[in-house]
Amino acid sequence: MESTRRDFGMMAGAAIAATMAGTGTATAAGQGPAQRRYPPDAWHQRMKRIVHVNFNERDPEHFDVEAWAGYLAAAQAQMTYLSGTNVVAFYPTALPDLPVSKWLNGRDLFGECARAAKARGIRVMGRFSIDIAQSALAERHPDWFCRTRDGALVRRSLVGAPDDPSASSEYAPTCQFSSYYTDFVPALFNEILSRYPVDGIYTNGWPSPDAVVCYCANCRKIGDPHSREYQDAFLKRAVDLWATYDALVKRHDARLIFTGNLGGGFQGGNLDLSQLAAIAPWFMADNQGRGGIGAPAWDASQQTRIGRAIVGDRPVTNITAAYEIAGDIRWRNVTGNPIEVRSRMFQTLAAGGVIHYHWLGYQQGFVEDRRWQQIGRDVLGWQAANDRHFHNIRSIANVALVVSQRSNRLYDPPAGTDTQDAVQGMYQILTEMRVPFDVLLDSQLTPEALARYAVLILPNIALMSDAQARAIRTFVQNGGSLLSSFETGLYDENGAPRPEFALADIHGMRRIGRRESYGRASTATRPAFPGSSAIQRIGRRHPILAGFEQTDWIQGSSCRVPISADGTPILTFVAQYPWYPTEGVYSRQPHTPYPTIAVREEGRSRRVYLASDIEAGYWRSGAGDLGDLVTNAIRWLLADRQLIAVEGEGLIEIHGWETEPGYALHLVNFTSPAFRASAARSLCPLGDQKVTMTLPGDRTIRQARLLRAGRPLSVRQRGTMIEFTVPRLVDYEVVALEA
Repeated sequence: MESTRRDFGMMAGAAIAATMAGTGTATAAGQGPAQRRYPPDAWHQRMKRIVHVNFNERDPEHFDVEAWAGYLAAAQAQMTYLSGTNVVAFYPTALPDLPVSKWLNGRDLFGECARAAKARGIRVMGRFSIDIAQSALAERHPDWFCRTRDGALVRRSLVGAPDDPSASSEYAPTCQFSSYYTDFVPALFNEILSRYPVDGIYTNGWPSPDAVVCYCANCRKIGDPHSREYQDAFLKRAVDLWATYDALVKRHDARLIFTGNLGGGFQGGNLDLSQLAAIAPWFMADNQGRGGIGAPAWDASQQTRIGRAIVGDRPVTNITAAYEIAGDIRWRNVTGNPIEVRSRMFQTLAAGGVIHYHWLGYQQGFVEDRRWQQIGRDVLGWQAANDRHFHNIRSIANVALVVSQRSNRLYDPPAGTDTQDAVQGMYQILTEMRVPFDVLLDSQLTPEALARYAVLILPNIALMSDAQARAIRTFVQNGGSLLSSFETGLYDENGAPRPEFALADIHGMRRIGRRESYGRASTATRPAFPGSSAIQRIGRRHPILAGFEQTDWIQGSSCRVPISADGTPILTFVAQYPWYPTEGVYSRQPHTPYPTIAVREEGRSRRVYLASDIEAGYWRSGAGDLGDLVTNAIRWLLADRQLIAVEGEGLIEIHGWETEPGYALHLVNFTSPAFRASAARSLCPLGDQKVTMTLPGDRTIRQARLLRAGRPLSVRQRGTMIEFTVPRLVDYEVVALEA
């Protein structure tokens, strides 16, 4: 390919124009990029089952295409990703800079597999990992690869941490600003698209939610790779490349699609990928398993929720690793814990996502360890038999939990805390309460988006624009109820401090000091004798204090903003005091005038502001009073407006949907000692779950069925209210209601 950098820039600009044109959606100032509209009946908009076996370099030696394709068909896969790839080719390439598998021996494994999948009616996406290449290529193309400060090639260790200059590795990360992306990658895509009947191209590992740190000659001209300037340039380059690749694919066939890896979870990264998410055919949630000690069991549901918030009605494909992920350790060629693997697929379905079941290596998965195959056949086969009940129109939820990836990038949290503590704590409390809820991005805080909710929850959404504050103000004026906490609205959208809360008038409170931190959360290192965390004194009784009748004070959290508030305080701040020695464990200042909560009620609108990071403290500690206080606040805000109530024992997550045939209620069981650990080896089966559900429309339920149990269900209906009992919940149940 002979294109110059100037040619590439012109092509990228034209591609962006072509990409954004004809979407049918105008891009208004301040409202983000236009959303591309895909035909709702397109195959990629209706898929629910992806099965994906990554090839390793040695696979061509003994790869049985019929066994591979037969498994995909047995699991009723609708689509598969097929390894091309740029790291090592699984087909006889004509590109001189593309290494071919040493075990290929004249085979065209990619072509064989593509034809076998197509013969079974399975769609094929060519998969490429353009973020990495064989480091030996650096001899001919030194500009292709990322460099360290001293100019050395960044190494990616085979068994250790990435970016280790001392690692002896076959692979190295590629630089996005190099000719690798402008010349080699398009040539690679063109070769695949001109030879094989694929349905599109997917780039694994690119783009990343974070800018890749590189000190090569091109990157040094841009600036410090940790700077905002560099990150902005990195994002612009990613947008230009995406548009060019998208246009390239469509020049071969307008029906083909291009997409990349947009994962990042609630945390996000230092890049705002909304421009790419606006045009992507689907969102790839690529976390594969709940790695890390202390991760919640509902991790896959959470990943699907944030993906849906980002791309709206387009699919969210959530990868479930068939191999073992436990804590920070991965056994990538050994079948994973079946309880955990199934739960992740069930969570994906319950949250409205697409199952993407993933294994690595033919020899490892079809000869050495075959246990993972039955798990996939069972779950995906069951979903296929009930597929029509998984095509959702809209959620049945009137509670919205706001997530701000922008705040995660720009907000500086108190020392010893994390930007995710508040949203994770609120997510856990809502799950424990069995309250169905939607996730909203802070960029979606518009009057139109908020109009469908009764309760809006802002867990320390520190950054807030004036327009967002106005939308929230309109929401409460129209009868909506609001819960916000800690530093919500104390900074503008760029992270600059405000002199006053953006929502101070809504809550009837004012800031009277800077935020304070104390106790164990105030430092990243544990002191020898940390001070006690805060206490809150009860000033007057209120429904929010239900269950605290036998005490005059309750637990507080580690951080607060000093405020004054209208009316007589419900709770006030009690100053810290030592927790050791025992002779000194008493309050030196048991009474202060400083409220820790502001509560207002006007008509249908109820508002609660928590001056401390109560929900974040609950996430960090599990302290009972903190969880109970937030739970009571949400119950008071909901009043009589809860649309779905499920009574029974156990820790379950609830999703309600209006579907194409009618409605569906999804119940996911998390009841296990390991619900916040690294993995669950067993679940506690639950008995009767009594459901009361208010339907969003005046429709008569003709029949109901328990899809997992495979049996009919008796339903009582009075107007829009229905009642029924799910007699047993093992891991997952779907109540399908046909209207």
